Amino acid sequence: MSAEIDDRREMTLRAKLSLPEDAAPAWSLLSALLSACVLLVCLVLVGPALASLLLGSQEITPFLLMLSWALGMGLCLIYLGVSRRSNAESWAALRLGPGHLPRPLVLLLGVAIALAADLVVNLGSGEFQPVPEIYGFNSGGAANLLLAALLLILLQPLAESLVFQAMLLPSLRWRLGPWLGVFVASGLFVARHLLVFWAAYADIYKLAWHGLAYPALTGLAFCLLRVYTGSSSSVIIARMAAGLIFFLTALAVSGA
Repeated sequence: MSAEIDDRREMTLRAKLSLPEDAAPAWSLLSALLSACVLLVCLVLVGPALASLLLGSQEITPFLLMLSWALGMGLCLIYLGVSRRSNAESWAALRLGPGHLPRPLVLLLGVAIALAADLVVNLGSGEFQPVPEIYGFNSGGAANLLLAALLLILLQPLAESLVFQAMLLPSLRWRLGPWLGVFVASGLFVARHLLVFWAAYADIYKLAWHGLAYPALTGLAFCLLRVYTGSSSSVIIARMAAGLIFFLTALAVSGA
């Protein structure tokens, strides 16, 4: 068994992509799709409703949108924690243990993914903008900055990685095949991004670059990282590093 594990660790990414999942996930594909639906509903309905109640206003501002999405991510994490923690096998199947790559290397990979996405999207579009999740974050003082950092560096990496890379990706690879599962999971990630983040600022961002290229590049990269490392926690750590880079880039671009 240990020799087999070592062989898998030494495989190239292409070889690992060609391998099917070791076993069926501890949840059905329907459950994985339900988690994605819960995340979407929390981001577009429940989060905004709670944010409006907390702020006592329904005026659409960058702060309200970021608060809506932060609350939505947090609520989805509660749902995932309750639904997965209720079954030890299901919790273990999330693969939150460390992967075979050292944590510092995982962090560097997250930085590299963010820098590559920023360069491709901003140079391709000719518009250096903050990522859609935190557009306008520099318009409201320290509270906006703190909320933007919390969203990009903590809540988004946790919620999205658990939904798309920990649950959906293995389910889709098991049902559809190793390669098609990766592309479908990445496509669903792009679709959710379009419905939530890009749609909020559709008149500011370019669809091809900020709406499609940005989530496609990041979604695919983190799906590939999950396949290569076999660890959802590695994806979360890399996404946190990427979120930090996106936040620092936004600070530089906006002059905040």
